[in-house]
Amino acid sequence: MVPKSNSPHHFTRRQVLGGGSALMAFAAMGGLSALVAACGEGDPIEEGAEPGTDFTGSLGVLIGTHMDPVKALLEQHQASVGFAPTIEEVTTPDLRSKLTTSFLAQSSPWDAVFVTAELGAELGTRGWLTNASTFMDQNVRTEADLLTRGLGAVELDDNTLAAPWTMGSQLLHWNKRLMEQAGLDPDAPTNWHATPNSWDTFVEYAKAMTGERDGTQYYGYTDAWAGAHVLWTWGGMLNMHGGSFLDAEQQPSWNSEEGVEALQKLYDLLHTHQVVDPAVTTYTWVFDATPGFFEGTRGMFISWPFVAGVAAIPDASQIAGHSAFAPNPAVVTSGSVDGSEFFGVPVYAENKDEAWRLLELITSREGQRVVAMGGWGSIYSGVLQEPDIVEAFPFYPALAKAYEYPVDGGWSEDRPRWTQMLADEIHEVLAGNKAPKQALDDAAAAATAARRQDEE
Repeated sequence: MVPKSNSPHHFTRRQVLGGGSALMAFAAMGGLSALVAACGEGDPIEEGAEPGTDFTGSLGVLIGTHMDPVKALLEQHQASVGFAPTIEEVTTPDLRSKLTTSFLAQSSPWDAVFVTAELGAELGTRGWLTNASTFMDQNVRTEADLLTRGLGAVELDDNTLAAPWTMGSQLLHWNKRLMEQAGLDPDAPTNWHATPNSWDTFVEYAKAMTGERDGTQYYGYTDAWAGAHVLWTWGGMLNMHGGSFLDAEQQPSWNSEEGVEALQKLYDLLHTHQVVDPAVTTYTWVFDATPGFFEGTRGMFISWPFVAGVAAIPDASQIAGHSAFAPNPAVVTSGSVDGSEFFGVPVYAENKDEAWRLLELITSREGQRVVAMGGWGSIYSGVLQEPDIVEAFPFYPALAKAYEYPVDGGWSEDRPRWTQMLADEIHEVLAGNKAPKQALDDAAAAATAARRQDEE
């Protein structure tokens, strides 16, 4: 879940792990929430939920523009079933609008649709996705190495709403050369994820690498905190503290002691320790944070796995041969926020068995090898650690390890709305206008009030 780079270099998706497509989904938050809340629900989600053999010879698929491995699998599928699926592509920011517009009209020209982690709960709560539980039980959960933490975004009550095609969470990336120059152990971060309170060591390393040398300013850490981007890092820190965005009743719990401590640590990176560029609150991944890391002037970076792939390319990175990666540091535990992607079968689909047959290929181990060799994280730990795949993508085992720790993102129907409220309040703290506890309380109150207004 990877945005287009402003670099003049061009790289294929096989060179770049695509966990970052989900980071564009925050752009798709406006305009339709009230409309969705005001209109009717979909048909019962159980109709067609039992995969069968009613193969009609027709299949419509909505995929993301970034899904090169899925395109390859669709070609394989066509050769297998003897007919060409009708394929439509959509960008991640446009996905929500396209799906809701169609489903509000109680129709779907597609039998299988791309679903982001951010949209899963909304589509499921509205009754717009056919229950995928039976399919998952028969075809996916049978695999012992399934990265089950990556399913949280599409689990509602006891049901699974969609099938995953790729999984990706954030990792810690670091510049080994910069660490060596600061007299630090460049291999130590490899095990921080398994060391409680290694966040403190992370901070000490960042401080040691920060400073001006030969007229160049170096920072021990870089990140992308512009707008709602900040929630990926803070959310990972929330999970590191043992906290959560929402409680078991789906009510805001981010204003807990764990949330306050996580936000204080974020503030401290910027103001107390001063280990990150003061302009970080305007930084995006593609245009600001990533280039600085590749230029060798930033020591560490919490970001998507694709960073490791690009960092190893000499034409794109000045730290090729000197970059490393691992799951994030720990407080109580390590943690990050999931950016997995899925395919769902709309309740209005006319060819559901054809859709299940396609998803059987995509979620198969064979299909997942195509996904992994295409530069996207597999849903199976074993695939991520197959020798030929690891040779091409050395950071896959770290991605598999990251899913042994919490990756919750607070998956709820109204997530697109409350994430903006929460991000705005976090920025108030980073600007020095509010204390962490007050800001998080204010965000929780605003989210709760908006929900009450929906119910009126």
